[in-house]
Amino acid sequence: MDLSIVIVNFNTCQLLRECLTSIYASQGDFSFNVVVVDNCSTDNSAAMVEAEFPQTHLIVSKINGGFAYANNLGLRWAGFSDDGLPQPNAPRYALLLNPDTILPPTALIGMINFMDGCSAAGAAGPKLILPDGSLDLACRRSFPTPIVSFYRMIGLSKLFPRSRVFG
Repeated sequence: MDLSIVIVNFNTCQLLRECLTSIYASQGDFSFNVVVVDNCSTDNSAAMVEAEFPQTHLIVSKINGGFAYANNLGLRWAGFSDDGLPQPNAPRYALLLNPDTILPPTALIGMINFMDGCSAAGAAGPKLILPDGSLDLACRRSFPTPIVSFYRMIGLSKLFPRSRVFG
C-alpha cells in the first residue's frame, strides 16, 4: 500500500462527500485506502459514507475525543502503532486530510512522487489554494516562536501579510 488517507469528520456531511469524491477521482498509478473517523456527528455523515463510499473504512468513534484523538484512531487502523512507528502492514505514507479539502486529480500522485524523490523529507505539506484560485495564506504559517507571537499580537502579520519577516 502506498498511501492511507485519514479524514476526521464532525458534522460536515456535504463537505466530506465532496472530499471523498475528489479523492476517488484521483489519477496516477498508486494504491491507497481511506479511513474516515466520525467524531459523533449528528448530521448522518456516517450513514452517507456507508451508503455512497463503501470502499471507505469508517470508524464511528464512541466519543468525540477531539481532532488528535480521532487522527490517532485512523492512523492505528492504517497500521501505525501508538509510538507512531509503522507496523509491517502500514502504508509507505499517511495523509491527514481535512474534510473541507477538494483534491485536484493529480495532487496525490504529485505528493507521492515528491516524497519518493526526496529521501530527506519526512513530511510534506501541500500548497493550499482557495476556490477562486488564490493562495490560502494560512498554509504558510511560520514556526511558533516568541518573536512570531509578538508580530501576530501587535498586528504586524496582518498589516504585512506577504512579508517573509512579519507574515
